[in-house]
Amino acid sequence: MTPTSDAAEPDYLATRLTWMQQVGLHMRAHNSAPLNTRQMQRLTFARNNGLTPWEAFTQIVGTDHVQF
Repeated sequence: MTPTSDAAEPDYLATRLTWMQQVGLHMRAHNSAPLNTRQMQRLTFARNNGLTPWEAFTQIVGTDHVQF
């Protein structure tokens, strides 16, 4: 049996996601409804103001409805 390393991880784990793709992952993970136009504008402003994708998601989309 040969030991595996981190190099054996799939390529998609090593790729960098864009800011909006990260927000999209948060939305899928929390089963959020699709964004409306106003939320998309607010996300763009948040990105331009230096917020992280998670901060923007919690402020604009919200996590109040999330249940684990």
